[in-house]
Amino acid sequence: MKKIVFTLLLLVFVLSCQKETLQTEAETATEITPKSFSSTADQYSQREILEINLQWTAYIAGSVLRNSPEAQNEVAALLQNGNNSIKLHELLDNNTAFANKFIERTNWYLLIGWPNHDKTRPNPPPQGIDGGGHSSLTGLFINYLLYENCIELYFPKSMNYTGNYTITTTGHPMNATDNFNEGIIRHYTPLTVNTNGTLLFSTTHQVTVNDAYVQNYDNIIIARPYRTLHSEIEGTDCFYSQYDDISDFTDFLD
Repeated sequence: MKKIVFTLLLLVFVLSCQKETLQTEAETATEITPKSFSSTADQYSQREILEINLQWTAYIAGSVLRNSPEAQNEVAALLQNGNNSIKLHELLDNNTAFANKFIERTNWYLLIGWPNHDKTRPNPPPQGIDGGGHSSLTGLFINYLLYENCIELYFPKSMNYTGNYTITTTGHPMNATDNFNEGIIRHYTPLTVNTNGTLLFSTTHQVTVNDAYVQNYDNIIIARPYRTLHSEIEGTDCFYSQYDDISDFTDFLD
């Protein structure tokens, strides 16, 4: 399955290079110094690395579902019969429209910075943002999600794509105390956002996602780890014993 993912990665990367005309001067990414993504990196704790990547997983998933009817259908098929969560490998470790778009969008965010009107994003990922056009950052990100962790997408209210809908994304805060986390709301059309004193149009804006927010908004995607009693994918152990202070990841905003 790894070979499928990285074959898709190379193909989509070539296609994404052909789409550079989508990026205008006003949308050029700000320079962010890449940080090491290795397990020995001292810039982030492992909890911080996981939380940031959970935020990005949900954020990119929201971007995919905004732009791909085929991916919407695939997610809808997995959310039938009252199911409200999807294991990430069900979407990414197969040749799905969701996987293709997820890799494409990851390339855009990590290599360009902010495609189109997505001016507000989660914190820079530990692997950094690279303006040189190297696809290795996307490979690291996908490998981390699929083969080093067990991650699922939780949809508290499923998904409804009618009208001028919004999509809100966030990740588990990776502690046992917070019942909220910062998230990003994706609007149907761009709205004004203040970026470093400059007014820009952006479809994405920062919000705080808590229980009241979940009650009042539709189309919320939460990325979170899940535990298994056996090795899940490619020999990855998903006990998460290092996070024993968090008794149940599903308690967050459930």
